[in-house]
Amino acid sequence: MPVTEIQRTELINRLVEVLGEERTETLMQCILPEGRGQLATKDDLKALETTLRSEFKDEFAKIWVEFAGLRTELAEHKAETKAGFAEMRGYIDSSLAKYNRHHTFMLVGFVVTNWATMVPLALAT
Repeated sequence: MPVTEIQRTELINRLVEVLGEERTETLMQCILPEGRGQLATKDDLKALETTLRSEFKDEFAKIWVEFAGLRTELAEHKAETKAGFAEMRGYIDSSLAKYNRHHTFMLVGFVVTNWATMVPLALAT
């Protein structure tokens, strides 16, 4: 049942007598002027929940579709990255093999040169 303006005014006047004008004004600012009819009920909240769940369900479905697309793109990038690293590994392996061959030939040349100079000296003595 709605409160009439006369009842509201009488209540305010009585509160001013008991609490004082400043406290009454503070209290009245806390009370809804439209009354309890403005408060949400459990049924209102349940209806809101149903609506929000429906809307969020649709939005989450869209997000999952986009997420699936991102996962596909990420898998493609991962494959490209793996291929790039495999190529780089092959290049590094071949470069190391080339370096090792070059180094080995240099060592063999050094050893042969040393032996070639040391053997005649050893035979001369």
